[in-house]
Amino acid sequence: MDVSVVIVSYNVSKLLKECLASVKKETSCDYEIIVIDNHSSDSSAEMAKALLPEIILIKNAVNVGFARANNQGFRVARGRNVFMLNPDTRVLDGAIDRLLRFMDAHTDAGACGPKNLNPDFSLQYNCHHFLSLFIVLAEFLQLRRFFPRSRLFGREQMTYWDYDEVRPVDYITGCSLMIRRNALEKLGYLDERYFMYSEEADFCYQLKKHNLKTFFYPEACIIHYGGQSSLAQNSLRVHSRTITKHEFESRYYFFRKNYGRSHEFTLRILDILYFGLSLLKNKLLFLKKGRQERITVAEIALDLALDFFKLPAVR
Repeated sequence: MDVSVVIVSYNVSKLLKECLASVKKETSCDYEIIVIDNHSSDSSAEMAKALLPEIILIKNAVNVGFARANNQGFRVARGRNVFMLNPDTRVLDGAIDRLLRFMDAHTDAGACGPKNLNPDFSLQYNCHHFLSLFIVLAEFLQLRRFFPRSRLFGREQMTYWDYDEVRPVDYITGCSLMIRRNALEKLGYLDERYFMYSEEADFCYQLKKHNLKTFFYPEACIIHYGGQSSLAQNSLRVHSRTITKHEFESRYYFFRKNYGRSHEFTLRILDILYFGLSLLKNKLLFLKKGRQERITVAEIALDLALDFFKLPAVR
């Protein structure tokens, strides 16, 4: 079998239906679809099985996280390549077949990803340099906003190029990433200590350490709606706390695992300074304008950074 398409789904029934239909319509190689339902409450698992009875369906009794759920799919996959695909995507113009041909032609590729497009077909940046203290500082200072074409300040999303050529990159967003099966087994799958966020960056980092490349291949395109499983949560407050918590915890773990404790320590110090100032600014604005204060991303991020030093959380 050529490709195992692995889709982790959570409460996105309508988009999952569109995604599955696009895979079936646009793919002609020998493939299988594995759907891992992370304890959805919208009957998306039942819809998927009714739409395509041939899919392999894994239903989790709890939400086990993105990395672990993908690994569940990888372990039962039969393809010589696996294709991580978010349910909030639509495959265009034989994209999976194109990625497969690229992988077959480039034996030095451990993984490759397509060009991601927004629903209006505008470019969606999905290539990145590995996160570093310099990139974090540049993002805090909003230097990419002022110098998007700078190779120095546009590194986080590689905004300094036009995404119009085949090239090796540090990592590609995991919403659409094809991985060679033997590379996956060599590295031991995704690190399940990431609940969500940064797991694909970490995997591509391990690929690079093993002298395998991650390629961007713009001849294959998908539409990515973006963040729909996260938005499926009912409350803005719950969404902010849970999603922000996972994002920052994953970032700290990536630094600790790959760069060492000293880099993680420095990152937390930067976060304390930046989000502490942001929170102070927000509080002053609320007081000045007489608005009712609400939970902010700055407050959550600062709490997480302070927790490392066992200091009281911000209230």
